[in-house]
Amino acid sequence: MHISPSPSISPTSTFVNRVFHLARAIATAFAAAIMIFAAPMSQAQTFTIDTSAASPLTGLWWNANESGWGSTITQQSSIMFFTMFAYDALGNPVWYTVSCTIAVTSCSGDMLKFRGGSTPTSTWNGNGLGYAKVGTMALNFTSNDSGSMSYTLDGLSATRQITREIFGPAPPAPSSLAGQWQGAIIEVRSNCTQTQNNGGRATYGQYDIGIAAAPSGGIIISLAGVTGLQCSYNGNFTTNGTRLIASGAMSCNDGRRGTWQSTNTLVTTKAMSLELAVQLDTTETCTIATTIGGSRP
Repeated sequence: MHISPSPSISPTSTFVNRVFHLARAIATAFAAAIMIFAAPMSQAQTFTIDTSAASPLTGLWWNANESGWGSTITQQSSIMFFTMFAYDALGNPVWYTVSCTIAVTSCSGDMLKFRGGSTPTSTWNGNGLGYAKVGTMALNFTSNDSGSMSYTLDGLSATRQITREIFGPAPPAPSSLAGQWQGAIIEVRSNCTQTQNNGGRATYGQYDIGIAAAPSGGIIISLAGVTGLQCSYNGNFTTNGTRLIASGAMSCNDGRRGTWQSTNTLVTTKAMSLELAVQLDTTETCTIATTIGGSRP
């Protein structure tokens, strides 16, 4: 299979004019691709906790059928700090905490009980402050807004369903990925059968993206490159808040075929970056870290 590099600029006025209109979109796409890294293809998940700069689990959590106790979650990347305010067997208020590292959709660690300290109306004195391990807890999430906690506390085991406590206005709807974009597809290829095909490539062109309006459905990404390259990425997607998870099959008119899965998506009104893990499975078997970046008026 012959893989073409980026085209040279033709001196014809038609092509120069087209490149001029693409210039700003190309700059946007290259900026989005700076952090590209090669990643192996992984099996699709219906939900994965975002442990990048976002902290989607941070907030107040409770069980709406058991008003009177609750919890807070503070997430910083892959580290979670969980605090539960509840009551002991005598009805006295008590605090428990769990600190743990997130693994895909769950987090587990030691459950600590705190004692002592000072009242908020007196001079701080930490001499009586202390804590003790009283059990363990596992937190499991099915979305950014729902999950469960299973724990052993003072030798007794229990499980509680928890949901995010919503008390403010709903966040604005995320910008749509659907529509027409001008930009570039940038690839970092590795493990190619033909070693000369390893390395970086870029193709500039137009992308037409069709996506269903529901939380799940079909997605199609069509590329028309200035080199004449045409590729289609067809598949299905689900959403969780602003996070899009999609996967499917891809094919190009230069003979490339394979599978793809989204790894990260950033979309604003006028710019987008869609990162994919692509695995070719025909005469060429490259693993490709792909970024489709673009802008629109």
